Amino acid sequence: MKVYAITDIGRMRPINEDSYYAPREGERFCAVADGMGGHNAGEVASAMAIQVFSEEMRKTGDITAGALHTAVARANEAVYRKALENAGMSGMGTTFSALAEQGETAYLAHVGDSRIYLVRRGAILQLTTDHTLVEEMVQKGLITPREARVHPKRNIITRALGTEESVQIDIVQMGTRPGDAFFLCSDGMTNYVDEREILRTAMSEREWPEKLKHLVSIALENGGADNITALFAVVEEAAIR
Repeated sequence: MKVYAITDIGRMRPINEDSYYAPREGERFCAVADGMGGHNAGEVASAMAIQVFSEEMRKTGDITAGALHTAVARANEAVYRKALENAGMSGMGTTFSALAEQGETAYLAHVGDSRIYLVRRGAILQLTTDHTLVEEMVQKGLITPREARVHPKRNIITRALGTEESVQIDIVQMGTRPGDAFFLCSDGMTNYVDEREILRTAMSEREWPEKLKHLVSIALENGGADNITALFAVVEEAAIR
C-alpha cells in the first residue's frame, strides 16, 4: 500500500483542526481525523487521536479487525481523559477514519463524518456511513441524499471519538485488488467536491500527489470554508503476493 496525503487550512478557519497519519517505512495503516471543540481543542483532539492510534498500531503484529478496533478505542479513551483533565477542552472530540492492510485484506475503522471511498475499475463506492443527524434522516426516508447535502443541520455529528468514555466503532473487512485506490477524507473535501469529481480525478493521468492537489483546489474554488484533508492509499501488485 502506497499512501499519498495532503491537508489545507481552507479559506475561512484560523487553524487547521484536521490531522492525518501516513505510514512510515514498513507500516500498513493510515488515518484521517477532523477535530471539533472550542479554544483549539479540536486540533488537540485530532492530533492526540492520530498519535495514540499510530502508537497502538505499531505495537501490533499481524493486523486484524480486533487490533484495529483496540487502537481506535484507546485513542478514544485518551482524548476523553484529556478533556476531563482540562476544563478548557471539555467536550472536545474528533471524527476518525482509518485503513489498515494485511495481505489481500483491508480493514476499515470509522467514527463520525469523515469518509472512506474505494475507487476500483472505473467506479467509486462510499465504504463508510456518516454518523450525522442528516444521515439518520436519509436512512429513515425523511430527506433525500441531495437534500442532506444542503440541510441546515448537516454538520451535527452523532458519534465522535473523545466525547464519551466509550464509542461504537464501525469496522469493515474486505478483500483488495491490485490498483484499488482508497480515498480517506474529512468533510472539508466532501462538502465541496462530489463523488463524480473524485472518481474523475482518481482515474486521470495525473500523478497521485497532483490528483490530491487538484481535488483541494476544487474544494477551495467551491468555497473552502472548512479544513481539507485527504489521502489516497493505493494497493500495489507486490503488496498482495
